[in-house]
Amino acid sequence: MGGATMRGWSARGRRGATVLVPVAVCAAAFGFGLPHLAPFRDVLGTLRTLTSGWVAVILLAALANLLANWLFIAAAIPGLPLRRAAAVNLASTAVANTMPAGAAVSVGVSWRMLSSWGLSSRSFAVYAGVTGVWSMLAKFATPAVAVAVLAATGRLTSGAGAMATLCLGAAICAAVFLAGVAMVHRSLHDARAAQAVGRGAQRWSDRLFRVIRRDGPTTVAAAVVRFRDDAVDLLRTRSRRLTLASIGNDLGWLLVFQTCLLACGVPQSQVPWSRCLAGFALARVLSAIPVTPGGVGLIEWGMTAFLAAGLDPAGSARVAAAVLLARALTYVLPIPLGAVAYAGWRLRRPADAAGVTE
Repeated sequence: MGGATMRGWSARGRRGATVLVPVAVCAAAFGFGLPHLAPFRDVLGTLRTLTSGWVAVILLAALANLLANWLFIAAAIPGLPLRRAAAVNLASTAVANTMPAGAAVSVGVSWRMLSSWGLSSRSFAVYAGVTGVWSMLAKFATPAVAVAVLAATGRLTSGAGAMATLCLGAAICAAVFLAGVAMVHRSLHDARAAQAVGRGAQRWSDRLFRVIRRDGPTTVAAAVVRFRDDAVDLLRTRSRRLTLASIGNDLGWLLVFQTCLLACGVPQSQVPWSRCLAGFALARVLSAIPVTPGGVGLIEWGMTAFLAAGLDPAGSARVAAAVLLARALTYVLPIPLGAVAYAGWRLRRPADAAGVTE
């Protein structure tokens, strides 16, 4: 009885921590970190100066960023109409941005929507695996690209301490990226490597099910080999399109942020585009830390601290305003749009069950 009670308390404690820790991080970031860098009064003052022309430009940049996300999904699923790619992206992003375990739940949302349109579980596994790998490789490549751009533009020497940390992080990310590319290349071009991975996965599956005293699946190794064959078929015709769409994904986010900086009165002389790219690389790294959904709080504080370094209080307020505005467009905006997209799918689901292609 006592053991069961302790396990119950432990489970409740873990569930409580998944809610309390993100709340505490956000409270610290928005209640102390950001106001210490730039008072919210000054930030709001900057946002009030936005002209209708700049608002229109910012919204167009946000739309271009969303379109890049939709094209990435459409590139990974042959025959998927762009409107359905948009619905899947918005609905899954809304879940990922609002729930503590949103990344995992968003995969389930994507599966429910895509399967209702006729996508098989086998094709969905390939889609999820390939896009996951491409996105992760992009996250590790971005810091290395940012450091290379800073070096090429002669801005790598400003802020020696921060730049040294950035260079170290970029070097680690570049090493992981190259190792990942090598592993993917070998897995896709060497059938024996896929078979070895499949045998290893089968052994681990057998051990796991022996521990829980149940009969496990005997087809894990074959499933790994099938996944590899399907991925090869997809990438044979779509690898270039996926790579371009992934780059467009990054450029879309960078376009939003750079536009917000200019709209908030931050000139290139204070935060040049190369430093903006480095800030984006920092955001990609912070978003990979599974503390808050979508890195909320961490990204806002980290990017403002990095980009506002060396600026006067007025400049720091303008940078903070740009960061918050960009995050509102890339993080907050997909939430209501995703709710509408999911509701629309639920209403139209019977009529849309005819398959992926139209």
